[in-house]
Amino acid sequence: MLKYLKRIIAISMLGILAIGIVGCGNGKTGSKNESKASKVQSTGVSKKDSEDKKELKTVRIGAIGQSNVLSESAGIAQEKGYLEEELNKEGYTAEIIGFAQAGPAINEAFSAKEIDMAVYGDLPATICKASGVDTTIFATENSECQMCIFVQNNSDIESAADLKGHKVIVARGTIYHQYFKSLIADAGIAESDLEQINTFSDASSVMASKEADALITSTSTGYYLEKQGIGKVVETTQDHLEWTSQFFAVSNTQFLQENPNAAKAFIRALLRTQAFAKDNSKEAFETIASITNGYTTDIYEKVYAYDTSFQYFSPEITEENRNKLKVLEQFLEEETLITSPVDIDSFINTSYYEEVIKEQK
Repeated sequence: MLKYLKRIIAISMLGILAIGIVGCGNGKTGSKNESKASKVQSTGVSKKDSEDKKELKTVRIGAIGQSNVLSESAGIAQEKGYLEEELNKEGYTAEIIGFAQAGPAINEAFSAKEIDMAVYGDLPATICKASGVDTTIFATENSECQMCIFVQNNSDIESAADLKGHKVIVARGTIYHQYFKSLIADAGIAESDLEQINTFSDASSVMASKEADALITSTSTGYYLEKQGIGKVVETTQDHLEWTSQFFAVSNTQFLQENPNAAKAFIRALLRTQAFAKDNSKEAFETIASITNGYTTDIYEKVYAYDTSFQYFSPEITEENRNKLKVLEQFLEEETLITSPVDIDSFINTSYYEEVIKEQK
């Protein structure tokens, strides 16, 4: 009976862990799901409104997950209607396109010019740039995507320093792999001092069957598994914000140059989201939870409890964001995940944010 129960838990965890592999991405399923904003746009409109809508230019925006819902701060902007409102003011309307295969699929879509923009993680975005696709980062969506060490309930592991001699699940070639390398380097542990289990798809079953002692994953996934009684979170990137990953608003460079007002509208929507979240933290976390399959409000409150000012939702691309990207690019080169270097400074364009701030003064 216990063996059967573990199997059921393992199968159910696969979908949840799949969310974690994309860092700050949402995991809501069902491609026919609509955001609240899109429902408002599609009901109760007059004939004139419909005609005006047809005149708006569509901006195709890639999203992580099967549903047409953006992640975290961009998801709030979508759900609250900020994104569509700001785009409409500039003559645009948003078409959100979900990609179940996350970063790699978004990269393919950028390469095929099937999308104009996307909100996704720094690692796949950098790989896309390195592969020769002409894209540009024009805003930050979440500058501090949290990760953690998740261990068995009865584990003697209390921090990274205790990983020596244990079996640790690390999905190589992912952002968790970079975090893991930072963890053990800081703790003075060599990779040969522990056993790495390179898996992702069956990570939950490996943990449930106690074949592994620890799992490197997103903090939201860690707290979710903790609520299920699978184990516990013992260390997070809250103490090392320089190790957090980042989500960015990225655009096809040609589209960006030809449609600067679309980028500025996106940034204004993110600024409105940050202001809303700062004044309505509970509702902000509730909104994030509502667009994320299986994750509850209290999980996000724990993940981001360290900074209720929501500074990590600022669309500004800071020097810190830039430096973290450079460290990531170096990791990608060292792991031969990219064969051509990326000039991070030319990959980033802060002018759109600067123009928005100047216009708002």
